[in-house]
Amino acid sequence: MRKILAIDCAHGDCSAALGDGDEIVSEIDEQMERGQAERLIPMVRDVLKKAGASFADVDAVAVTTGPGSFTGVRVGLAAADGIALAAGLPMIGVSVLDVLAWKASRRFPETGKLCLILETKRDDYYVQCFENGAPTTEAAALTAAEIKPFVESGHVCAGNGVDRYAGENGGVPVCPVKMPTAGDVALFAASKQPRDAFPAPLYLREAEVTPCRK
Repeated sequence: MRKILAIDCAHGDCSAALGDGDEIVSEIDEQMERGQAERLIPMVRDVLKKAGASFADVDAVAVTTGPGSFTGVRVGLAAADGIALAAGLPMIGVSVLDVLAWKASRRFPETGKLCLILETKRDDYYVQCFENGAPTTEAAALTAAEIKPFVESGHVCAGNGVDRYAGENGGVPVCPVKMPTAGDVALFAASKQPRDAFPAPLYLREAEVTPCRK
């Protein structure tokens, strides 16, 4: 079993967890728009303490790379990098959208086609479509009008932007999964291989949806 220390600050929260294979050993998740940089490292220490573990017991550090809050993504990546350097651990960067699709497919396996809609605090949304857990479009920042064809083609919607989208555009089929936490990140990353390069942040701007590259 691999022990993964996971961090997520991408969407108005501060979350840390320790996973061991397919089990979440310890997790703390707090909603906060500010103060993540000051809270995160003490939170990581508390997670390890609750698990009776130390950095020496950890095999890798996983962190969400976005899309999300520019500041939150930077805070998470910087903290993960600092921990990895200090403890001599490899890093695993994961997309919030990939983790959310994995979580939704795991909890609701009957949901085939997913359209993930994340809040941007702007007029648009962060969007990516999946089928049976595999991406079918690239992640992009899309308007409500650009999302509509996916809803009309039978995609079920999930993510923390669904409520706003549905409120402005009428009812949509919904999978009741809002966002992943660090615990989900730890479980998702357990099967991923660390890379030598520093994980690149995933910042999205308005773009057309394009077919996912093979």
